[in-house]
Amino acid sequence: MQRFIEKVWVDDTHVYAKTRDGLVASYPFSMWKRLQNATQSQREDFYLTYSGIHWPQIDEDLSFEGMFSHGGLCERTLNEDAVCYKG
Repeated sequence: MQRFIEKVWVDDTHVYAKTRDGLVASYPFSMWKRLQNATQSQREDFYLTYSGIHWPQIDEDLSFEGMFSHGGLCERTLNEDAVCYKG
């Protein structure tokens, strides 16, 4: 099953991404120095790219596939339009 991102959000300590089928990956900002040191306003100023999340004020990028596969939630896929694959 291919997964597609439905929603991305941040809180005071984490970044989250949710797929259309309800799978959620979350990571603490402490995993990335730029995000850890950013203000909440800078963390909330992001936009989605074809393959992930970009924070322009701090020049940080996270890939959706990396978020989900690093967490063991799915395997990487060769398809560019999907986040990852879970058999």
